[in-house]
Parts: sequence; C-alpha cells; structure tokens
Amino acid sequence: MTPQAFKGIGKAAIAAVALLAVCVPGLGQAQAVIRDTEIEAFLKKESRTVLEASYLNPDQVQFLIVASNDLNAFATSRQRIGLNTGLIMEAETPNQLLGVIAHEAGHQSAGHTVRSDEIYQAAKTPMAISLGLGIISILAGAPDAGVALLGSSSTFGTLGALRYMQTQESAADLAGIAALERAGMSGEGMVEFFDKFRQSETFSNAERYKYFRSHPLSRERIQTLRALVSKQSHYNAKDSQSTINEFAIVRAKLSGFLDPAQFVFQKYPETDTSYPARYARVIAYYKQTEVQKALTELDKLLAEQPNNPYLWELKGQIYFETGQAELSKPAHLKSVELMPGAPLLHLNLGQTLIATGTKDDAEEAIRQLKLSLQAEDDNSFAWRLLAQAYDGLGRAGEARLASAEAEFFNGNFRQARTFAVWSQKNLDKNSPEFRRARDIVITTSAAMGIDPVEEVTKTKK
Repeated sequence: MTPQAFKGIGKAAIAAVALLAVCVPGLGQAQAVIRDTEIEAFLKKESRTVLEASYLNPDQVQFLIVASNDLNAFATSRQRIGLNTGLIMEAETPNQLLGVIAHEAGHQSAGHTVRSDEIYQAAKTPMAISLGLGIISILAGAPDAGVALLGSSSTFGTLGALRYMQTQESAADLAGIAALERAGMSGEGMVEFFDKFRQSETFSNAERYKYFRSHPLSRERIQTLRALVSKQSHYNAKDSQSTINEFAIVRAKLSGFLDPAQFVFQKYPETDTSYPARYARVIAYYKQTEVQKALTELDKLLAEQPNNPYLWELKGQIYFETGQAELSKPAHLKSVELMPGAPLLHLNLGQTLIATGTKDDAEEAIRQLKLSLQAEDDNSFAWRLLAQAYDGLGRAGEARLASAEAEFFNGNFRQARTFAVWSQKNLDKNSPEFRRARDIVITTSAAMGIDPVEEVTKTKK
C-alpha cells in the first residue's frame, strides 16, 4: 500500500510512501480500515451463501478489512464483520476464511452482546486507507492531528478485551457449522484454522494473536468441533477452482501492498509466471519506486486481460500518485466503464478529475463523486473531495454543505454545524441544498444542546 497524507488534492500527488499502520501522537498504535473494490467484491460474493444460511441479509453485512498483521476477527451488533489482513493472509484456503466468517456470523445471528459502540463510532468513516486510491483521509482542518482512523489504542485496543462467554463461543461454533452445512460447504476449514493456531494460546508469542484472547480455544473445543464437523454431509465439499484462484489474487494483492518488497519477490519470484504472482510483483515494483518497470509489467497483464477493471484502476493509481493526473484519467475512466456502479472506482475518477485542474473536469468530478455517494453516503472522504470540486468552480454554498456532510458523518457535529450555517448564506432558500443544510443545523444543534438559530452558538447552561 502506498498512502499519502494531504490537506487537499493538488495537481500533483505527493510521492508515495510505504506506510500501513499510522501512529498518531497521543493515540498510540493505529489500525485503519482498508478499502479495496476487488477484495470487498470477493468477500461479498463468496460469503453470500453462508451469510444467508446464518439468517443474515448479505446486502446489509459490511466487511471491515483492518490493516493489521494480528490474527483477529470480530463481529458487531450492527452487522459488521471485521477481518484483519493478517487473518486473511494466514488462511490457506477460502474454506478456512469462510469458516471464520461463519463463526462471526454465528455471533450476530445469535444476538450475542459485544462491545460494538466504540467500533461502530470508529467505523463511521469507512475511508481510512484505500488500496485502490493509495490515500489516507486526513481530518479536515487538522492535518497535523493525523489520519481519520478506524481505531487506535483506545478503540481497536478494545478488541483484545472482547472476551465472549465460553457458552457464546460454543454457540457461535455450532451456528457457524450449521450455516456452512446449510450452505453446502464443509466445516473442515473452520476446524483447520482454529487448530492451526490453537497452541499459540500456550506460548509466549500468543500476544500476536489477539483472536485467541477474544475467542479462547482449547483442545477439548477443537476435538468437539472436529467430531461434529466430520459427521456433516458436506464435510468433503471442496472450494471451487475459481474461488481458489480468486483467493490467490486477493492474498497476492494484499502481500504486494502490505509486505516489504523483498519479501514479495521471495514469495512470488520471477520464475512464478502465474497471474497472482505477476500482480504482486507489479505492486512491489511500484512500492520500490520502480515506476516504469511496474507500468511495463502491468501493461503486459492488461494486454492479456484488457477488460479487468482492477488492473486499469491500479494503472490509474500509479499515474495519479506519481503526479501524472492527465495520464491517470483515461485509466480510471476505463475502470469505471468496465465496472459501473462501484463507488470507489467513481471516487478514484473524481479525485483524478479534480487534480487535472480544468473546469470541465471539475464538473465531471462532481457527477462522479455524486454517483459514488449514492452508494456510500457516509464516505466522508468523498464529501471532502466534492467540497474541493465545488470550491474550484466558485460554488461556495455547495462546497460548505459538502464539508458539513463530511463532518456530520465523521461525528464532528460542532464543525458540521458551523459549515452548514455558512453554507446557508450562499444557497437559495428554496433549494434542496438549503433544506439539507438546515436539517444538519437542527440535528447537530439538538445533539449538542445548542439553539438551532444561526446567531446562537453558545451551549445552553
């Protein structure tokens, strides 16, 4: 991954730097959410059947991919399933990963109580780090304060304290196995994955595996699971070859962005001519600032797969992050053309169009960002980009309203109210934008105990 820190997107992107977990002074070690269309699409597609079998609505379940090597997963009462990148990378088969997802879905379907409020608040801003964009979203007006984190020592540190009752763990095991069976999948992967790390509980390096502090394992529990799973009619069901291939791509992409480049080259040597290996090496070349080599190898992949939107997205990212917005634009246009409706791809394009600095591109950026926000209206980074596009066109009222939306979805109600009040001064009182600004003023004022009248800004005694 190659995130950038920025106040606003200029015509040239800041040079890429190899950062993953960002530590903010006063907050401790940070862990941020990764957004990537390709990985999210894989998780959504492959988990759909088991989520339905868990009596959950797959369209309402959101996966949070946490940038951390710690082996961990969690579920919240708000239908969010968190998966650390370390867990995804350690899973050897799709079935192992789906076993963990089935277990977490078991907690949700059973309505187990978890400490989700902090997690939910932290996850309200889904754009913290993006593989597809390679950016870190900085808090508006406070670039020195650090990134808009999903979590910190005071937030994701609490994940290590999510100690479920043993009865709940057993119930989630049973629910997960039953769901896998109903989905026509084997529960073997769940047992394999748990058994693979069971001994980590008894060794000093167990601190690395937070999953087992919140999901305590035992020899008896593994034996019980194995005995139960082996009796299921779908015990011998195997992952399809297409799923195995797609999972290999996901792991290669994560490795390319997250692992040190030299490790990537050892894991995926040039003698490995498979698509996942070549994909990982392209990313690693770029991380090493071997931009031309990365583009040359990427073009070879595109010649073989000209309709792969994720390759075009990567090409656009490389050009954008090396300050070549004009070259980035056609690549991002192609990715959107090939995969319309993907909110992050529309966001990529909108960001690039703003960076070119032309009026026509700014107008098109607004359209693209609105398309992105139709699917994810709580994406504060998209709102900030929209504010920038409006500012570039001199549309101050709409720009401040977009800023208000960004702060509102971040939970910064005082700042959201301030922006909304200012936006009203530049908006037609009969416009839907004015009414939305007024709604934000009223809602945030009520939340803070402030009189909604514009001139009154002091908190009530």
